[in-house]
Amino acid sequence: MDFYKFEPNAGDDVILMDDAFKAKYKILEKVHGEYNSDLISFEAYDHYGTPAFSRYKYVLLFVSEHDGKIYHEKYQFFDVYKTKSGRWAHCGTPFDYEEDRVKPKPLENIEFSPAIEYSTVMYNEAFAKEEFPEPVFEHANGKAICRQGVYLDELFRIKKYGILKNRGHFE
Repeated sequence: MDFYKFEPNAGDDVILMDDAFKAKYKILEKVHGEYNSDLISFEAYDHYGTPAFSRYKYVLLFVSEHDGKIYHEKYQFFDVYKTKSGRWAHCGTPFDYEEDRVKPKPLENIEFSPAIEYSTVMYNEAFAKEEFPEPVFEHANGKAICRQGVYLDELFRIKKYGILKNRGHFE
């Protein structure tokens, strides 16, 4: 992965309210569309600074092409993790802000490999279970262990019929 901030050539009469980044990622699995390389370079713009997706080792990114350049669909990504079955999945509920547009499907029981664990030793039990709700997380020995989530095909469906449809990418 290559990721760095740059100053776009916006012109004197343009006020850019976002930070701009150039990124190059290795494609491990294509979910939709045509792209004939295992590396993808794109630009990302974010009003809040560094895009949140850059904090994760593996992400499902949503990109589109405009005038021959590839751009990240602003704020659209899921952090994903390998499962014991070899598939990729997101831990927990992925419906933030889209539940009213996309009929949610139940979460699936998933065994992540390696396990996705968060320390809860600094929380009281009630707060730990609020922050890491059951049955999505199992609580044991000061840890919250992810037990439910959503696979890539469902993650794509959520964005396809939600925000990406609203942005005009799908009918």
